[in-house]
Amino acid sequence: MPTATSLWSHDFSRRSYELEIMDDPDTPLDELLGALDELAWINRLLGGFGPSIKGIRSLLRADQNAFSLLDVGSGGGDMARRLHTWAAGRGLEARIQGIDLSPPIVARAQQHCEDLETVQHRVQDLMSLNGHEAFDIVHCAIVLHHLDDPAAAAALEKMFAVSRWGLVVNDLHRHPLPYYFIRLLTRLLSRNRMIRNDGPLSVRRAFRRHELESLARQAGLPKPSIEWHWGFRWLMVFRK
Repeated sequence: MPTATSLWSHDFSRRSYELEIMDDPDTPLDELLGALDELAWINRLLGGFGPSIKGIRSLLRADQNAFSLLDVGSGGGDMARRLHTWAAGRGLEARIQGIDLSPPIVARAQQHCEDLETVQHRVQDLMSLNGHEAFDIVHCAIVLHHLDDPAAAAALEKMFAVSRWGLVVNDLHRHPLPYYFIRLLTRLLSRNRMIRNDGPLSVRRAFRRHELESLARQAGLPKPSIEWHWGFRWLMVFRK
């Protein structure tokens, strides 16, 4: 348990650029897949799906009963499955294409969503998409903080370019409270080295509001709406 003094042992005024274990291509497969399962549980516990759903709902057109969505950095497919379930419950057909750089992660997502005909996952680099691959909505959750600022700005620019209606970004708020909460939670409940290291580090790599605004300007995008949500999440929405 951190002491009052150690609560401020990290400089939360600046983003950390230390690489997470998940970003290491040599991470053992069983450790990676185990971390995906635990991340899904943590996301449910902390309400991580809510901001994404709110952002997507805000971009839907009243006269549409179907929409296409690109889920960038789709991970194990939990977000895609939750979005499909949410849309179906409202009589909407969600045609979801998830992309991720990791073949084993994509294979896990395909397995997780194999019963959903309108949800697909493939190994794909976002920056390799061309202008002919457009989606009504592009969505990106808990991915942007993995990138340094130039790469994050380039990703925002690309995602906005391949969206017809707009872009939804769901990411973390850098603050000591979630850092020490997730540090304590993962040490109590997880034996996975990746979860115990990357969970707190993700918070240190995350954003303050002004940093998200700066990334949007660097990307040359219109001013987004930015909202804070419980679980120390930012919801950033760009509209066309």
